[in-house]
Amino acid sequence: MKHVKYFFLLLTISVVPGFTQDISFLKAGEEKIALLFRHIHQEKQEQSMISMNDSVIRLFEEVLKDPLSFTYPFDSLRYAGKLYPPDTSFRMINWNLSLPDGHFRYFGFILQQDSLHHTSRVISLHDHAEDIRNPEDTLLTPACWYGALYYDILLDRWQGTSFYTLLGIGYEDMFMTRKIIDVITFDKEGDIIFGAPIFSTDKHIHDRVIFRFSARVSMLLHYNGQMKMIVFDHLSPSRPQYEGLYQFYGPDSSYDGFAFYNGMWHLKRDLDVRNMQ
Repeated sequence: MKHVKYFFLLLTISVVPGFTQDISFLKAGEEKIALLFRHIHQEKQEQSMISMNDSVIRLFEEVLKDPLSFTYPFDSLRYAGKLYPPDTSFRMINWNLSLPDGHFRYFGFILQQDSLHHTSRVISLHDHAEDIRNPEDTLLTPACWYGALYYDILLDRWQGTSFYTLLGIGYEDMFMTRKIIDVITFDKEGDIIFGAPIFSTDKHIHDRVIFRFSARVSMLLHYNGQMKMIVFDHLSPSRPQYEGLYQFYGPDSSYDGFAFYNGMWHLKRDLDVRNMQ
């Protein structure tokens, strides 16, 4: 494995952040990260994959310090998601690592721009989903994050608080997938909190919503602008005896949703989604 370690060294020592106003530094970093992602997806050995992903993290940490990274597109990084909320107050970059044993790990950064001081705040996300006993009812931080791949960020405001609702997917293992509705808020010091008691489901209120279902099927979970709701497939077991065994759950052709009002997302069952896009 000596050649692999030497390859990492060449990639990491050549990227040094500076205060240049051009994007040559960002392009160089992007190319190195893209190359590492390609090698990771071709690699079969778990330890080599983890080592290369560690190099990806270190490169991102350096590249994202450049204030221009907040708007730089990173178009060649097709293995990483890049999202802004509607008010573009922060930027989220995240990706996953598919391990040979069928399990997944999640990684990411949240980038905040201080235009006044021409600096960027780079917050690393650390996935501890396996260690969180009751994730639906636990407030979390970037240091203890329920990892996911996010594909949409919504923004709702209530009584001076901005709620950034995240829609994401997480691959549990080769048998089960999960979809997630999470939320970001900022405390008085400007620190990030994942989760908030704003998801009202029948008689319970949760900090986030997690759907678990068979990896063999897909589940709809998206924001419907026409209905002004988060719309999703209702999940049921394929047979009554599989109740509670989520690897046997899938859509049952009915739809539920969440509507935001009075500072909370309220569950609405049995939606009529005909002719809705």
